[in-house]
Amino acid sequence: MSNAISQKEAVVNEVKSILGSSFDPSLPAKGQLTSDQLSAVKSNIVDGIVNGSVTFNKDTSDVKEVSKYVSGMVSNHFRKSKELNGGNSYTPQSAGRGSRDSQISELNKLLKTFPEGSEEYEQVVLAIGSRKNELASLKVKVAKEKRKQKELAAINTSALPAHLQNLANSLVSENA
Repeated sequence: MSNAISQKEAVVNEVKSILGSSFDPSLPAKGQLTSDQLSAVKSNIVDGIVNGSVTFNKDTSDVKEVSKYVSGMVSNHFRKSKELNGGNSYTPQSAGRGSRDSQISELNKLLKTFPEGSEEYEQVVLAIGSRKNELASLKVKVAKEKRKQKELAAINTSALPAHLQNLANSLVSENA
C-alpha cells in the first residue's frame, strides 16, 4: 500500500495518541507509558502492519511472528528515536561482538568443550572471571587517566605563579 506510514512514524503517533496531552517529549516515552498502554501501542502497530497502513516488507499472515517483530521494533524506536527517547542522541552500549575481548572469546570456546561441573570446566570459569576482573580494573584505570587529562587540560597555566607554571606545563606535556 503506497500510503502506508513508516514504522517509526507509527510508533511515535501511537505513543502520542495514547498519552495525549500528558506526553512530554523531553522525557523518555517508555517511562511515561504504563504496561497496559505499552501493550496497546504494540497491538495497534501490529494491526496497522496486518492491515497495510504501516510499512512491513515481510509476510503478514503469521500475526504471532509480526507481534514478535513489533515488540523489538518498538523497543528500538524507544531507544533510538529522539522523539521518544527524550531528545537524546542514540549511542550503542557496545560496538558489537567485534569489540569483545579475544581472550574471553577463546575461553568461552574452551568452556564449551568440557562437561559442566567437571574440574576443567571450573578452571575455565575461574579464568573467565579473572580476565573479566582484569578488564574491569583496566577500564577503571583508563577512566581515571582520562579524568586526570581532562583536569590538566582545564588548567590555565598562564594564570599560575611563574614558579608553578613550569610544573603545570610539564604535567600537561607528560600526559598529552
